[in-house]
Amino acid sequence: MKKISVDNGRSFVSPNEAIDTVQFQEIVMFMDNETREVVHDELAPCTELEFLTRYLELAKENLIIG
Repeated sequence: MKKISVDNGRSFVSPNEAIDTVQFQEIVMFMDNETREVVHDELAPCTELEFLTRYLELAKENLIIG
């Protein structure tokens, strides 16, 4: 599972912490489009946490916000 950073890669947080820190729409802007669509097709409707967790399971790279 890949990691997520909300401070431009200086540190990494849990998916739950990321959602508590940054608006989900901002997180989505940094996602790989293809992987995001796969997760959407697989899970929607779902919670933001479920979506982000699954995205990180499938992602090829860490998700860096900032």
